[in-house]
Amino acid sequence: MITSFFDTDWRIFGQEATPYSQCGWEDIEPGRHEYPFALKFPNVNYPPSIDEPAGFSVRYVWSAQADGPALQSGLKSKEYITPYRPIIVSIPDKEWVYKTTILKEKKALIEVQAKLDKQAYCPDEAFQMQLNMTMLQSDSRISGLTYKFRKHHEGKMLVQQGTAFREQIRIVLTDQVQIQPNKAISLPIQFDIPTRLVSPSFTSRHTRVHYDLLITVAVEQQGHLFKSNYLTEFSIPIAIANLPNDQLLRIPQLTAIRDYRQSKECPLFFDPQLEEPPLPQGVPSELIGPLTAALMSNTNGDDQPPSYFSLPELPPQFEIRKERHEKTVFLTRQARGAPGSGELIEATVIPGLFDEEW
Repeated sequence: MITSFFDTDWRIFGQEATPYSQCGWEDIEPGRHEYPFALKFPNVNYPPSIDEPAGFSVRYVWSAQADGPALQSGLKSKEYITPYRPIIVSIPDKEWVYKTTILKEKKALIEVQAKLDKQAYCPDEAFQMQLNMTMLQSDSRISGLTYKFRKHHEGKMLVQQGTAFREQIRIVLTDQVQIQPNKAISLPIQFDIPTRLVSPSFTSRHTRVHYDLLITVAVEQQGHLFKSNYLTEFSIPIAIANLPNDQLLRIPQLTAIRDYRQSKECPLFFDPQLEEPPLPQGVPSELIGPLTAALMSNTNGDDQPPSYFSLPELPPQFEIRKERHEKTVFLTRQARGAPGSGELIEATVIPGLFDEEW
């Protein structure tokens, strides 16, 4: 299944076809020709670009097409992919404590308490945590510690049997902490959140990106004759944003950003000589008609309600506005260009669970 979030285009050379007339064409001489254009995204957060897990990619693609004369198909360029990241602001700094109890064979093994300096982090920020662990079994000691900062890509889709689910886990950073075997330990864990491979936590209709810190604990157990060693682990959820909270009021119209599922706004092409598209940014398309009528009809200074049906046509700057329409295509075989083509593992199908969205 392929879903197009939006599909917008702009003619940069030649005549535009009309419903009532054929359009002519002009010859383009061999050589290099440049056609500048500009495009601006609305205040809408679309899902981030991802290529994992296999079969659940999100891509933003450019292509150019030269239409042939007399309605011939013409030539089309190759596709160019542009990375896209939504703007997600971190929440205000607030300490919080993560608590859990590690079990072994249904018996309490280790009591864990982790104090984090805040709830959300941005790339290049310092992560700080005070980790306290207490062994609850008298014959065991904590002998080693390893942590991994992990990124989870998850995808799911409704299928005939139920819901298909696939997950890809990428280790962004890993390190080992040297400790002396002991019944209880208290130590700080510090590292800088990497910029590479780290995009904001995000949930869309069929994909989810989230992070955690996996901590693996080496346990040394003293038996009657021999010592034994084994590993146990737990994970701490971590929220990732890409803009610190103190930038919230410094960026114009940041608080007007909407989720793509609640907006029909579409990216717009416009003349590159202009600094902005010739449209009022941030005005929902469903309000353009009433807003335009109110501005054009209520000009006498009286308090009479405006007539929303008094305009024979919209002003030109509103007519070029285009609403976003999602389109879904169902395929009988794997999509062209899918990651790992020909080597996709089967997704886990949960029978009886008919839930296609997060």
